Amino acid sequence: MSLPSRLNRRLTLLGRPLFGDRAIAAWIILAASFPLGLDLYLDNPRIGLWTWDIYGSMGVNYHVYHVAAEAAMEGANFYQVHPPGHDAYYYLYPPITALTWIPFTLFEWSTGYTLLTVLSVLAAVLATVLIVRFIESHDHRLGWLDCGLILGIFLLSKHAYGSIFWGNINILLGGLFALGFWGLYRDREVLAGVVFAVAALFKIFPALVGLWFLRDHRWTATAVALLTGVAGLIGGVVLFGLDTSVFYFTDVLLGRSGSDAFIGGYPPDGFLYVTFQRPLSHLIWWAWPSAPYVVLPALSAGLSALILYVFYVNVDTLTEQLMALLATTVVTMLIYPSLQWYAVLIFFPLIALVYLWRDGWERYLFYAAAILFSFNNRPSEQLEYLTGFPEPLQGWLSAIVGAATFQTIGMSVMLFACAVYKLRVADDRSAFDPRVQVRALWAWLAPRVRSAANSR
Repeated sequence: MSLPSRLNRRLTLLGRPLFGDRAIAAWIILAASFPLGLDLYLDNPRIGLWTWDIYGSMGVNYHVYHVAAEAAMEGANFYQVHPPGHDAYYYLYPPITALTWIPFTLFEWSTGYTLLTVLSVLAAVLATVLIVRFIESHDHRLGWLDCGLILGIFLLSKHAYGSIFWGNINILLGGLFALGFWGLYRDREVLAGVVFAVAALFKIFPALVGLWFLRDHRWTATAVALLTGVAGLIGGVVLFGLDTSVFYFTDVLLGRSGSDAFIGGYPPDGFLYVTFQRPLSHLIWWAWPSAPYVVLPALSAGLSALILYVFYVNVDTLTEQLMALLATTVVTMLIYPSLQWYAVLIFFPLIALVYLWRDGWERYLFYAAAILFSFNNRPSEQLEYLTGFPEPLQGWLSAIVGAATFQTIGMSVMLFACAVYKLRVADDRSAFDPRVQVRALWAWLAPRVRSAANSR
């Protein structure tokens, strides 16, 4: 027996070995997410495994939840209050969600923030358990190393650091997404419908997961999600008045897109939005300088619809189903200006694919993109990496990395690798051949691009 085998046998705990089935690519991808996150934790002496010294803007997102709940109990407009010293921070979720934070007001806000952090850790543990069970249900044994790496990406990666430091709910939502997908896998449609509806009541855009419900003929889940969502919105009206709900939809929700900043091309040093709209803004106003803003969200929606069309056809195998789930969560995140911390929402299908995609050269491109995905920096910072590159290569690369975050590029390339795989292995291309659609799209687009370029 080899030394690794003897070590594995000795370190078996609770029936699980230290090392499971070999998954070198998965280990590398998951471990690659740690350095940037650990660097942030280590650089911050106020937050760590044994340190919790709340200061400055630490926990400010939770502090917003706390003062909003206090205002709600007093009958005030909780969208117009903010923590002392943080005038730019306001409550951003539908009215009914304010009920979530009322029990936390029994404590000081700093204690509530600590409790939310504990709940986030528990949500990460739940998500890890569900992902591990899902992967092992498909004949891939995981060891404690795998469990630690999966839990680590939920808590120690840069994807997660902001949610811990600022005290927001993204890791909780990551746990809800994992629970919802697990519920679908176990045919517990009521659970899945409620879970995704609750997530959508907080962030709105998770409602797009309902498209997968329809594609997968999950009619019970669809009905339950709709009823839960509508009940939540009506509950907000009943409890807090119609004016509060109207204020939310007109002043809060519509004011979050930062649309003016996208006109003409979103700047590399702008807010760290992760979205299709960032690179599209450069393409649109390069080709059509006088384009109205509405073209940008329309084109983002059209691109998202095309992506879902590609992945919602031919979902007969486990790999194709996971690719469809990944496409759904990526579109959910990128169709609208999102924050880098929302990346936890794609972890369930991403991690499952990393372990369970077992054939095709395309998966190696997918692996490389998954590593790039963890380098979630501002484009202005990404441009610094290109210093010293020869021209014209530096100019070409600068146009790409200055217009989109590595996170967006990574997710896009992952979807590209999956799409190429689907095209190559499809058994029946008579109903769907992406090459026909791509050629038709290019035949329409190419002369317009050339005409716009010649007119500049």
